[in-house]
Amino acid sequence: MEKLEIIAGKHTPMVWFDPKENTFSISGSSLPENVHDFYRPVLLWLDEYEKNISSFKKPLKITVKFAYYNSGSMRYIAEIFKKIAKINQKGMETIVDWYYEKEDELLKEAGEDLAELAGLEFNFIVS
Repeated sequence: MEKLEIIAGKHTPMVWFDPKENTFSISGSSLPENVHDFYRPVLLWLDEYEKNISSFKKPLKITVKFAYYNSGSMRYIAEIFKKIAKINQKGMETIVDWYYEKEDELLKEAGEDLAELAGLEFNFIVS
């Protein structure tokens, strides 16, 4: 399975999902003009990853470092974490590091909400 690499743009985050290393990373601002078009390939890639879960080493290490996101993006980010929760339920240990700025309580709360929604433990790290 090939890695998923989306270069960060002015309004879109960097997405780096590397199945060989079993590391997923999302960072930057998420304000795409068409949020569906941006996140659809990510969701489809995760579906393929889930189908091949037995061929990947454990654990899955996820790093999230958002500078900013809009509400449309958060709906898709929630879908991403629902898919990761399914992967976790199939036996893939997951480690989620959620970075936020000390002053950005909203970003921390968003991570807490996602952790609860997905039923995953997040490590909250002040950057």
